[in-house]
Amino acid sequence: MKLQAVKRFLALTMVAASLVPTAAYAQEGYVPETVEQFEVADTQEETITEAPDATPEVPVTTPAPEVPEVTPTPEVPETPEVPETPETPEVPDETPEENPEEPPEETPEETPEEIPEEIPEKIPEDIPEEKPEETPEKIPETLPDEMPETTPAPEVPDVAPEVTPEMPEEKQEETPEETQPKKTYHFNYGKYFGYKEDLRKGFARIDKAYAYAKVDTTLNVREKGNKDARIVGKLPKNAVCYVIADAKEDWVYIESGAVRGFVRSTYLQQGKKALKYVTKKGEDKLKKAEAVVKPENNKAFDYVTETVYDIKNGTGDGVVKFAKQFVGNPYVWGGNSLTDGIDCSHFVHQVLTRCGLFDGEYTTSLGWRTLGEEVKSLEDAKAGDVVCYEGHVAFYDGDGKIVEAQGRNAGITENRKVDSKEILTIRRFTKEEAATGSQAEDIKNYLLDQGFTKAGVAGIMGNIANESYPAFEPSSLELRSINKSGITSDQYTMMVDSGEISRDEVIRSSAFGLYSGGRYGYGLCGFTDPTVKEYLCRYTIDQGKSIGSVTGQLDGLLAYLDKYNPSLLKRLKKAEDPATAASAFLREYEKCANIDQEEQERIAAAEDIFKRL
Repeated sequence: MKLQAVKRFLALTMVAASLVPTAAYAQEGYVPETVEQFEVADTQEETITEAPDATPEVPVTTPAPEVPEVTPTPEVPETPEVPETPETPEVPDETPEENPEEPPEETPEETPEEIPEEIPEKIPEDIPEEKPEETPEKIPETLPDEMPETTPAPEVPDVAPEVTPEMPEEKQEETPEETQPKKTYHFNYGKYFGYKEDLRKGFARIDKAYAYAKVDTTLNVREKGNKDARIVGKLPKNAVCYVIADAKEDWVYIESGAVRGFVRSTYLQQGKKALKYVTKKGEDKLKKAEAVVKPENNKAFDYVTETVYDIKNGTGDGVVKFAKQFVGNPYVWGGNSLTDGIDCSHFVHQVLTRCGLFDGEYTTSLGWRTLGEEVKSLEDAKAGDVVCYEGHVAFYDGDGKIVEAQGRNAGITENRKVDSKEILTIRRFTKEEAATGSQAEDIKNYLLDQGFTKAGVAGIMGNIANESYPAFEPSSLELRSINKSGITSDQYTMMVDSGEISRDEVIRSSAFGLYSGGRYGYGLCGFTDPTVKEYLCRYTIDQGKSIGSVTGQLDGLLAYLDKYNPSLLKRLKKAEDPATAASAFLREYEKCANIDQEEQERIAAAEDIFKRL
């Protein structure tokens, strides 16, 4: 029993001894020696059976295969330099035991501090071994993350389009304030006051050879005599023009208003038929050409240096040529028609007026003796001078004869010799003796006659210049209405004068595509308000005048102010400063949109006009 107990004790001790040092022996290679030293078969079998059980547990306890699972998941690779540290995977082997006990915040704090210090030392040693393994895995991760961040260049154009649309908006808001005044600054008021700066200055004065547009719509006036030339103006239906040159050519050179250029002869009525039509309808009531190109930009303007319009000195030859057009027409005492019958004093008045050398009212043969400039003797007389006899007047032709409305039997003649013995006086009419006939001069003279100071006149005209641009045109229809209705300024005026557009329609209607309630601008002051238009009609249509009449429109304007704003009317008549007058007229009468901007323009225009008065 004792022997058996000893054997069991030895066996147990051997087993215990084999369990504890086996790991050490296994490391040193002494495991087979332990089996040979102890010859006990039972214990030897037990150790053999237990050894294989123990050995598989060793690799389990050594987490070498788990290392690759821990290493790819660290948050360190977010920094671009961490992937190049190869020995860092050993750190997470220790950290998994510490992480559950300690907050994970410590690891990200320590890693960024240690990484920049260790990287320069480890990079040169480990790059050749681990770079090929890590770079293929992490490059695709860093590229998509960093590319959008490192390439904000495409965002620059996104910003540019946001900035660029703001720039033009600012320019568009500022340009009207800068460009609109230019409209007044470049506007040459001088040529509308005495025509001192008219492009026709120095042109020879010739007679008026009448013609009119034989079309249903409008006739194009071109810069050259061909269909491909630029259009510089338009002649409305039946509008009057004057033949300056090339009357018998396919392309006739004409003049009408501020327009000079060429029109097709096919669409132009010339000769006696045109003369009869114009004199019957009344030259002043017929429409003229509408400019498309400014005169200074029209190369056809000086094609011929002759004109029927205003020049510094009217030529007597032009007067004589014009007067001779009517030779053979009848004489009628008290008559005033160059074609149907006229007497001598009316004949002189009509010719001088139509030639732009006289703008006064009709007078008798007695009255002509005191008008114009006296010519001392027949030797000093020139063609176009007015020869005054007892109870009779005639034009001297410069060659010893006179052109006159002689009497009932002879009519208008040109072959009678001048009789120096019966001459009472000879009078000469030049451009300096007459108003220019421009709308500006008419407006200026009208307002001065009504008792306005020059500053008051300039203040009103500064507003008119902007409302009836250009050339103080009394038949100006606002551009928006022209575009909306397709009706030109002259067409609208003609339709009103003919009754096609009624008085009530002028004031209140929206006919022809114009703005409802009659609120569309027309005339010198851009008459818009229905009450103002009532006064406009009262002093034009109701008195048998054209709605485009300068005096009619101004009569209506002053009557309206006298009724509704007598204080403004009084201040304008006593104004001393053109800027103040212009501002008052704008704010108390016009009351237009964009009033601050308009005020700058109109003040500038008023000050410019004031210098011309």
